[in-house]
Amino acid sequence: GAAGIAVGMATNIPPHNAEELCTALLHLIKHPNATIEKLVEMIPGPDFPTGGIIVEPRDAIVEAYKTGRGGFRLRGRWEREDTGRGGYQIVVTEIPYQVQKAKLVEKIAELLTDKKLPLLGDVRDESADTVRLVLEPKTRAVDPTLLMESLFRLTELESRFGLNMNVLADGQVPGVLSLREVLRHWLDHQRDVLKRRSTHRLEKVEDR
Repeated sequence: GAAGIAVGMATNIPPHNAEELCTALLHLIKHPNATIEKLVEMIPGPDFPTGGIIVEPRDAIVEAYKTGRGGFRLRGRWEREDTGRGGYQIVVTEIPYQVQKAKLVEKIAELLTDKKLPLLGDVRDESADTVRLVLEPKTRAVDPTLLMESLFRLTELESRFGLNMNVLADGQVPGVLSLREVLRHWLDHQRDVLKRRSTHRLEKVEDR
């Protein structure tokens, strides 16, 4: 991924999975006019290091990659954990990218104090090497899905990561490129690197 801002222009490219990118690049070498839809089959979306679940519809993802602008809605990953006697708690194991865990817990606690989360009883951070946010429902009768929906709506457990593929290409000319164009430029650059390296080695051999 890459993010930056300068002279009135900004760029925001989320991180992607290297293996998926390589698969798409190999396909693009064989089929230079591959459609964005076909490339999205190989690169279904960004791959955030903090995990989470992308809840953006596929059509919106395709459109974002076609135009080079858009966004991805990202939710924390959670699971229900039984505590015995019919009780349960919710454990959040992955949070959206670039969301600070401490601030997230602080925000949930603040909403609890202000009585804006009537379905939630308590929040605890039991994280060690891995993320573990424990959410206790007010009563065992509370529907976990409804509780999580209220948290997604009011906190950064659901966030949006903007896509703006504004890059320097074709002799350092800025422009917003589609996914295929970005991959194409990278392949052209690799070919350039290969040519220059080979020429340099050949010159060394001829010199010797």
